[in-house]
Amino acid sequence: MDHSDVVDALGIWTPDTTKDRDPTWRDALAGWVGPSLDLVGDAAWGAMVRDAVGLPVEDPLAWANRWIELPGGGWAVTGIRFRGRDVEKPFVDVIATTATPDAAGIDDLAVLLDHYALFAPRCLRVHLPGDVSAHGASAVTPRGAALRPDLLVVAGGVHEVTAQPPTRRYEDVTLVSTSAEDAAGVVASIYRERIADQPRSADWATPSDAESLTEADEQGLLFEVVVAGTVAGVVAAERDDAYGLAGFSVQEIVLDAGHRGQGLGTATGQHLARALPAGPTDVLWGHIHPGNRASLANARSLGRRVVSSLVWVTPPGASGMPER
Repeated sequence: MDHSDVVDALGIWTPDTTKDRDPTWRDALAGWVGPSLDLVGDAAWGAMVRDAVGLPVEDPLAWANRWIELPGGGWAVTGIRFRGRDVEKPFVDVIATTATPDAAGIDDLAVLLDHYALFAPRCLRVHLPGDVSAHGASAVTPRGAALRPDLLVVAGGVHEVTAQPPTRRYEDVTLVSTSAEDAAGVVASIYRERIADQPRSADWATPSDAESLTEADEQGLLFEVVVAGTVAGVVAAERDDAYGLAGFSVQEIVLDAGHRGQGLGTATGQHLARALPAGPTDVLWGHIHPGNRASLANARSLGRRVVSSLVWVTPPGASGMPER
């Protein structure tokens, strides 16, 4: 497998905004996709995943990442995944492909589901450039595959954020280092409160737990958000280069009900950006569900924009991914 060919293929799916921001975007893509390519045909890794998941699919190579030839020519690198680690929600993740990032190319990928029939995948997931949610909640390809955005990738330059004038609430916010365990408790409480008040947010509200906050903690980028001496929420980031984006991903940014809608989210983001050990081309990026309008508004207030979309692709006959 020639990694440079994979990077060439990924480049077609990479937004121009990412390429224009950092002239080393190919290196960033290669570094990101390399570990996934190393797992193609890795039976030992496949066996480990199989044993952890526990489904009755014995062949470890069925669990490993795969290089699959497409019927019309070209290839795709794929893997079986489970949304939220739920065995009832399997999907085929398209890591890289020579198919084109348009309706015709997406239709050509539908055959991948057949290669994973033992897992009964609900759908595929692809990573498309641009904001798919801007075209409506869903779309349909010529061959009848339904497209629905799963997550939006939102990014902006760290130094562009820090160059902003401090928001009017900036001086009211202080970030205080905390532990993963303590932060997870605050996050869980705020998410319970939010879902009780806004039941539809259960479609996208997934609180970070202590394990997922460990890297941010170890990198010194996990904070309580303190306003007037009161813990108002949590913000966390970690060094994470992905999709050709080099920089820091937002792992969590959440405020309790008493502190939302007051401009404190923007102030928190500005403080976080100033805490990052960022280089001149580093970005602050993250995944945001298209239904999470508050987080999207906060990101835009910091100059971060939707650059790409993780999209569920459900060909005719597939069951599709439920909202939860």
